[in-house]
Amino acid sequence: MTSIRVGLVGAGMAGQAHAFGYRNATMAPDLADLNVELHTIVDPNLALAQTVANRYGFAAVTGDLDQLLQDEDIDVVSVALPNFLHLSVLTQVLASGKHVFAEKPIGRTVAEASDLTRKAHESRAVTGVGFSFRRLPPLAAVAEAVAAGEVGRPHTVRGWYYADYAADPTGALSWRYSQEQSGGGALLDIGSHAIDAVQYVAGPITRVLSADLRTVITSRPLPAKGAIGHGGSTSTETGPVTNDDIALLTVEFGNGATGQITLSRIARGIPNSLGVEVFGTGGHARFDSIRAGEFQLFNEDTTTPVHNGPRTVFTGPDHPYFTDVAAMPGGGVGTGYGEAFVAEVQQFLRCVRDDRPMDTNFDTALSMMNVVGAALKAAEDGQPVAVPSSAADTVASR
Repeated sequence: MTSIRVGLVGAGMAGQAHAFGYRNATMAPDLADLNVELHTIVDPNLALAQTVANRYGFAAVTGDLDQLLQDEDIDVVSVALPNFLHLSVLTQVLASGKHVFAEKPIGRTVAEASDLTRKAHESRAVTGVGFSFRRLPPLAAVAEAVAAGEVGRPHTVRGWYYADYAADPTGALSWRYSQEQSGGGALLDIGSHAIDAVQYVAGPITRVLSADLRTVITSRPLPAKGAIGHGGSTSTETGPVTNDDIALLTVEFGNGATGQITLSRIARGIPNSLGVEVFGTGGHARFDSIRAGEFQLFNEDTTTPVHNGPRTVFTGPDHPYFTDVAAMPGGGVGTGYGEAFVAEVQQFLRCVRDDRPMDTNFDTALSMMNVVGAALKAAEDGQPVAVPSSAADTVASR
């Protein structure tokens, strides 16, 4: 068997999702030759790191990143940290020569993402970025259907991400609510997933025609020391929210289609819904993660107009990723958010084993960040903004 030893940097919510992925990665039959060793977790909160290590089976914890990077036994490093730490930490991990799998986004700005993408190109290691929603079987099936021409030529695209983690005004003022520390509110935190999903299904966005960014909850209580997640705070001291709760984008695609992307982190009653809908000259396709075991597809059939209409397709073994992640891989059993992290880690480990590039890499993350950068500028200037189409174009536009 081939052994791959894993180090994890960050024991918060995203880090725990990565740990879940590695713990279950060898569910895939083609990874049966791998021995995935969960080696070390790095986090300054050692008590939290130990709890996560105990839960998922990591052998050791430390607060010293250098110790992990200097350990020759560790082959791959997963990085799941707040946005403002990505540039410094990913720079160190890339310089170490270890394979790296990073949580999105890579940095806070186009400049940071561009710098890290250049460094990833200079590395001989496999470099991947986790856009987990791509690994949901129904979203991947919708992308395949659109690419195969099942809906004809796309002309109208709608994407969304609604969440309610920030709807409670007593939620603590974490780094997520600071433009300086995060690089963007709903636009980047959840928008990164929605923008990537839309481009995955409908192709690259070439212009942001307009962007409206709004902050509804303008101040929040200060967080308790060491707090993680989206919990409330009992502090009587407050601070300002400096990024957006809501983002509304109108965009144009390279294939001529037009689209809207709606993002809200204060959508009360909708805890976590990412969706993509594409209308074309011959039909439409739709996916909503809140119903993660199905998608909708319509193909115009003029021979049976009485019974013609959209149909719901339940995912099963014939759809992408399904047999690799479903606990009981039969049609209709469904897969969801957790399985998507398993599937993305499986793909990363395949690439490490086979020494080949990952399909969601630093260039993918930079493409998403270019749209975010264009949206920020469009919101500020009130004018359409072109989206760079490559890493070289990104550098030229800075």
